Amino acid sequence: MIVRTKWRIVVAQVALWLVAAGAVTYFSQQAYVGDHGLVASRAMEAEIAQLQARLDAVKVERAAVEHRIDLLSTERIDPDLLDEQARSDLGWISPNERVLQRE
Repeated sequence: MIVRTKWRIVVAQVALWLVAAGAVTYFSQQAYVGDHGLVASRAMEAEIAQLQARLDAVKVERAAVEHRIDLLSTERIDPDLLDEQARSDLGWISPNERVLQRE
């Protein structure tokens, strides 16, 4: 009868160690490749860097457009820009100008 008890204790301890090892393995695997793991955080950091670069480009473009709008403000109109905009909108060219078409 004592032998059976020793076997039960040994089997219970082995089962407990296997469950604990399985839990540690599962959680460490999830910490590495899970939805919020190391691999996902690296991918998110790469996406953040890409979006930050895109944001910087859009900010530069916006600043250029704002500068162009400031040049066309009613308080101080840039004559060259006004002439360029009028010719572009109306499709007029003077006889002394050369037109280069982009394809």
